[in-house]
Amino acid sequence: MSNISRQLRQAWWVTLLALLAGFSHFAHAAEAPGALTILVRDQVTDRPLSTTQITITERETNATQSVETDAQGRIVVEQLDPGLYSVNVVKDGFASTYEPSVRVITRKNIQVEFELRAQMVQEVVVQGRQADTFASASSSYLNREALRSAVGGGADPLLSLDGLPGLASTGEFANFSVRGRGPRDNLLFVDDFPFDKAVHFDATLGEEEDIGGGGRFSIFAPNVISGAEFSPGGWGAAYGGRAASLLKLEVADGNPSPSASLRLDLAGYEAGYDGPAGITEDSTLLVSARRLDFGSFFETIEELDIGEPVLRDVIVKSVIPVNQDNTFEVLLMDTHEDYTRGVTHVFASPNFEDAALQDSEQDSDLYGFTWQSLIGENAVWTNKVYYRTSDKISSEGEAFPDLVPEGSPASSFPIRENIITIAEDEIEIGLRSDFETVNHWGVFSAGIRATQIELDYNTVLDGEWTRFVYDQDDFRPDPDQRFIVLTPANINASLNQKETSYAGYIDQVFERGDVDIRTGLRFERDGFADESVVSPRFSINWRPGNKVRYFATAGLFHQSPRFLELAANSANDLKTEEITHGSVGFEYFPNNNWSVLTEAYYQNLDNLVVDLDRASGTFANRGTGTSYGVDIVVNGTIREGIYTTATYSYNDAVIDRKDGRGDVPTEFSREHVATLGLTWEISDRWKVAGRYKYLSGRPSDNFIIHSDVLGDGQPLRYSKEITERNVGRYSGYSLLNARVDYRRAFGPIDVTAFLDVINLTAASSSDDTEFDYRRGVQVEDESEAEPLIGFRLDYAW
Repeated sequence: MSNISRQLRQAWWVTLLALLAGFSHFAHAAEAPGALTILVRDQVTDRPLSTTQITITERETNATQSVETDAQGRIVVEQLDPGLYSVNVVKDGFASTYEPSVRVITRKNIQVEFELRAQMVQEVVVQGRQADTFASASSSYLNREALRSAVGGGADPLLSLDGLPGLASTGEFANFSVRGRGPRDNLLFVDDFPFDKAVHFDATLGEEEDIGGGGRFSIFAPNVISGAEFSPGGWGAAYGGRAASLLKLEVADGNPSPSASLRLDLAGYEAGYDGPAGITEDSTLLVSARRLDFGSFFETIEELDIGEPVLRDVIVKSVIPVNQDNTFEVLLMDTHEDYTRGVTHVFASPNFEDAALQDSEQDSDLYGFTWQSLIGENAVWTNKVYYRTSDKISSEGEAFPDLVPEGSPASSFPIRENIITIAEDEIEIGLRSDFETVNHWGVFSAGIRATQIELDYNTVLDGEWTRFVYDQDDFRPDPDQRFIVLTPANINASLNQKETSYAGYIDQVFERGDVDIRTGLRFERDGFADESVVSPRFSINWRPGNKVRYFATAGLFHQSPRFLELAANSANDLKTEEITHGSVGFEYFPNNNWSVLTEAYYQNLDNLVVDLDRASGTFANRGTGTSYGVDIVVNGTIREGIYTTATYSYNDAVIDRKDGRGDVPTEFSREHVATLGLTWEISDRWKVAGRYKYLSGRPSDNFIIHSDVLGDGQPLRYSKEITERNVGRYSGYSLLNARVDYRRAFGPIDVTAFLDVINLTAASSSDDTEFDYRRGVQVEDESEAEPLIGFRLDYAW
């Protein structure tokens, strides 16, 4: 495998050099200037801030110029040499903001937005845009540049979240877990629209690693997301439905000047437009379309046993200012994926370790419309309506390569196709309305949500199916039987149901000098759980000076049951899970360049959904548990252009499934996660970065492997009987990621290239193993370096 990875990197660099050579006749031409359009708004009222002082410093020459925003909070700075600039934003009565790294691109006018928060006491200078401190005390915000150039992020914005507090990501895939909860427990919004289909290849069928993994690649191209706000817990009453973390992604607006982009790699292409929409004077449009064929990519690197995943994503966003007080936005997302694994892929599997035949296809769309109105002097009213559909069908079969003579061609393998098929159709119509205003106490906000979801889920098993991995307490008609048999009578199920759910919240921030106290109350009616719940929320921020900030959060959170679990058996009458959360912490600022945040938390977990019997697909709200730990985050600027971040997270999360075994670690619990990252902007053209990461192993099971379980006259089969879940723990492991970025203009075309290598040292992880029931062994995934190489062309006019 190391030879294949080396050949792939060599092929990439040959391709890259050849493309660069094609622009060689532009190499000595001076780069045409670019421009910055800077917008400054009040973080709370969203009003433009006039007479804001802007200081722009060219990093390479240290040349500075000062400008001031106009009545619309805007200033256009033209004739800027392409390269890196720092931007300092200052206005009396507001906390100052400093963005150390803004890139100017040849011929392009790039819009940069700053949000300032009113602050009467002296503050340290805020580095870049900050997350809303009212939303969650330990929230983090990553801007567009941080997302697209993050080490280990490659071409995926969700991979770029690695290193945030409480977050554990294994590296090559976009899924992540937070504070011991699973990837599907995270609450995800796109432009404040709920959208849980943001990750491709979230498997419904397959091995346990695939089913529990939460997907592989996000639906977003590298440059589409302008910002990501992440909170590991304790957010306000405006959000509910999932309880592990809150991730809010912002799709980028178009820039003032038009540009087109093209990105090519071995898996496919991505094309885009970014610029004016031509509808109103300041209306903008962003279009992104990509198609990636990983089947062709896997053939190129000779990974012939994986299968053929293909994805396609189209994202369109338009922002249309109607007048000074009203803005209309349109967001359209059309995503498609299909995955095929046939008998030829089984033939290429080493020792026929994976004999599964799989087919899956999913179409997922979102059409969202937003109307924002500025009311009076201090109020903002935002209304959103959306329509979401998802149509997914998955099937799994099996090949039997051991039933033909050794060396036989794949075409001769006996196969059983479409043994089990699961269809998941969803239609959702939603309304969201939020009102926020400044009053004499501080900031008041309130809102309502209403959704109607129609589900059509079906599971069909085509005859009996013998499975060789089972729990000790799974149903078997004969206790001495060393396998389980899935039958249509127990597995076939359907859910055809339409329900309306709604929620409302009120929130008041009391501002008293250097103390902010937030109190909120959320009411929810979950139609599928047939349950109404009330969730109080509370937080406090106290900043006695410019060196330290103390905070605490508390609240009740409810998590809705998964539709697949509801649909698995008609007996599954599931209610919402209940999480009681509390945290305390502080943030210390030694100076303007460094900050240290520490948060300790405790969560009580009730009514957790646990699986009862995999032979019948039954679940129940029987689980209880706790989760507690501490997150530490250090951010610093060593000197201009050299930045570092370090995180450490300790977590102890346990669950009692009420099966007589008591408390055991949760499935995604990792006791220790530590990261250390360093980024060096060497020049306007070159940037290098590295991140070291250590992860404790996930919990492991005790099991017994039985041999020849089918008996005389039958094929040799082994089985794995799980006697105790999550009683041990796999060994910990370390990962090292490294990245190099290069940018240069060749005439009118701006060229960006990167090499991002995940797991540079090919460190092994024992977290995910598969049981080979033909040989009776546990098969660990082979670890190797994953080179991600990108090549992007931008043309502005």
